[in-house]
Amino acid sequence: MLAATIWCELRPGEIVTEADIMERFGLSRAAARSGLTRLGFDGWATSKARMGWEILPVTGQLIGDVLEARRIVEPGLAHVLLSESARAEIAQIEIILTALMRGGDQTALGSIRHHVDRIDGLLLGAMNPLTARHLRKLWHHSARITHYLEGGSGTLFRRDDVFDLIHAVLAGDRAGIESARLALIAAQERYFLHQLLKNDAPLLPGSGLAARGPQENAAPNRRPS
Repeated sequence: MLAATIWCELRPGEIVTEADIMERFGLSRAAARSGLTRLGFDGWATSKARMGWEILPVTGQLIGDVLEARRIVEPGLAHVLLSESARAEIAQIEIILTALMRGGDQTALGSIRHHVDRIDGLLLGAMNPLTARHLRKLWHHSARITHYLEGGSGTLFRRDDVFDLIHAVLAGDRAGIESARLALIAAQERYFLHQLLKNDAPLLPGSGLAARGPQENAAPNRRPS
């Protein structure tokens, strides 16, 4: 069910019930309840009395929080020690990615993402397990936001940092690894902003303001007398 959430099969902001989950995924009621409870425990859904479960909406604040947290945690990947077998696999992936990207075929994007995700997985697997768990969840959030903003837009996010990352990893260049990771986060931020600026959904009063008390937010919204 987590995969369905990340891929936006369970759409952000959607209200779902146990019956919905049973029908969609062919689960028993107990399994559906357990899955929704787990999503709630991990922060992907919120229980709504007499309604069901609300799948975590994608908001500007969520996007900002995810990117900020990644900028803090992700540079730690520069300090991992990869095994020789992992380094050899990354070198092989570089050859595959070079061939895929040279072809310029849009249908190859799924395969490219698969191989890039494998590189990330190898780096994550060599990280402190506690830190890795948090970073994996941040990546899940980023993937979900990307899928949500890509949906039906015709504009897909492509990672341009991957060869810089590969070269830095194979050279043991810690500064290069950190630079490549931060460049990726910056590129995703630009993509998210680009997609949001094409969104014609109306903004609510106070959108973009930091969370403050009602009295603080109320005053600026009054018409001058």
